[in-house]
Amino acid sequence: MRRNYVRTNRVLDHGLVAATAAAAIVLLWLTAGHTLARSNLYDSYDHGVRSLNVLHDARIASLKARGNENLTLVARGAETTKVGGETFDAYDHDFGRDMDTLAKGLAQAGRLADDNSGERPVTAAVGNMTEWKKRHAAAREQDENGNYQQALDMVIGAKGATGECFDSVDRNLATALAHEETKFEQAAGDGRDALTGLPTGAAVLAVLGAAGALLGIGRRLSEYR
Repeated sequence: MRRNYVRTNRVLDHGLVAATAAAAIVLLWLTAGHTLARSNLYDSYDHGVRSLNVLHDARIASLKARGNENLTLVARGAETTKVGGETFDAYDHDFGRDMDTLAKGLAQAGRLADDNSGERPVTAAVGNMTEWKKRHAAAREQDENGNYQQALDMVIGAKGATGECFDSVDRNLATALAHEETKFEQAAGDGRDALTGLPTGAAVLAVLGAAGALLGIGRRLSEYR
């Protein structure tokens, strides 16, 4: 169309101009829609999926730690492991490893949290974990000194036991998970919404473009009759 205009100096055909404009609009719409959708999907990964994975791993670590803490009192030294030439209670050793994993997970979750609503429960869980370690150490001391019942009460007792700390950690992690799930769904929804109306709009513009092209071609053909 432009070549004919340059060669013949004719006025541009309105129908063909309309068809070209419709095609350009569809192309720009597709490009903008997919770019925005891709951006929102990346955002849902950075601020949703990564945080969810870290928080789930931290929650699993806390559950394993609680299980090993209870098994320490059940086994009462029947299962041991050697580390660097020293002998340790196997379940208590695993408890320490689980707590290290939990600490690393909470630290990473805190770095990934990008607002107060996501950071607050993670910070609270860190405080719960710190108190849990203190109470666990005190319970282990009682157990090693032969005060088994007192150690048991300090782990599964009704008040002031390590179970309270575990429950608080689990509750705060559940809150953080719910927040990150909401953010993920929102970001993923924004990506989906960026393409809303695109199929219908593209179809309408395609029909208009085809109609414009037919009118433009028809006008040119009429010149040869």
